Amino acid sequence: TYLQLPSVAAQNLKNVVNLQLPTLLPGITEPLLLAVQAPISGERTTALWMPVKRASELFQAFDEAGLFLNCILPRSVINLPSISNSYCLHDEDEGTITCVEWSDGVIQNWLHTTKLDCDNAEFQVQLDENTSSFGADIEHVKKSHIDDWQTIPSKNAYDYAFIPPGAAAQMAQAVKKKKQHYLVGATLLLFIGIISGIYFALDYEKGLKQHLSELKTRTDTVSHLRSEVGEIENLIGPVKKFPRQELVKMFEILNALIPKDSWITNFSIESGVVRLDGLSPDPTQIIEVLTKEANFIEVEQSKDIIKNQGRSELKFGIEFKLKGVDLENYLVEFFPDR
Repeated sequence: TYLQLPSVAAQNLKNVVNLQLPTLLPGITEPLLLAVQAPISGERTTALWMPVKRASELFQAFDEAGLFLNCILPRSVINLPSISNSYCLHDEDEGTITCVEWSDGVIQNWLHTTKLDCDNAEFQVQLDENTSSFGADIEHVKKSHIDDWQTIPSKNAYDYAFIPPGAAAQMAQAVKKKKQHYLVGATLLLFIGIISGIYFALDYEKGLKQHLSELKTRTDTVSHLRSEVGEIENLIGPVKKFPRQELVKMFEILNALIPKDSWITNFSIESGVVRLDGLSPDPTQIIEVLTKEANFIEVEQSKDIIKNQGRSELKFGIEFKLKGVDLENYLVEFFPDR
């Protein structure tokens, strides 16, 4: 049957063609097997049909002979080429003539008739006209003797194989049994895994109990050591957590901020409070600069600004706190009774 199949996916091809069966083969009601392939390019292809009854008879005959018939190949498709090059086959025996045109990876034309029909001159003319339309520029092969046929079909031949219902049922049963074997194997492996897991868990529990027993014997020693460590931590805690006063950093900042025409004459630091005395032409400017420094807080004048006898510079006193040095909380934590 010649078909035009625009945009049909390969996996849906047989379903689409089977739905068109009443239109393609009107009047035929017996069940048929279908063999069809989608073309590589274009839309034209040819569907081959075979009665289910005939396929079942052949399968039964082979089965009675102890042979398994997994598929049936029309003789004319055995020598289909393995490539998609155009090809024309003339298959002739004592009683029939079959002409097959192969192109685009599918059978494009299929003509089958008996030699008795060819005795009719008008019919012979029609046959010649149809075969001449296959194309003169493609390869033509004629096979009329049993020795002309290959013993092994080409791979493209199996695209047009008919699978008897009995073979399909047996193959489905074989697949089902294979799945069952896999399932039994997987179940067995799972069971072995569970048993192994239980054994491992019991062995692990035994080892864990033994380990816990050993740990219990060390509990007193560990508790004693922990107590001693706690006492040591309490002893060195006031030292470890004493607020850090970054003196080097502070001196670097002061050196950078105090003008070159000013200098410090006295310096002291206690509990995070820095007190310094000095001489400067403009002490107020120094106070303003220190106030803007992010590392210093609560910057204020600690002494009156007075003239220095015999010098142009003024005496000043400034005090401030180092940011982050919280001595009060430290004392509350470690020396609450003071």
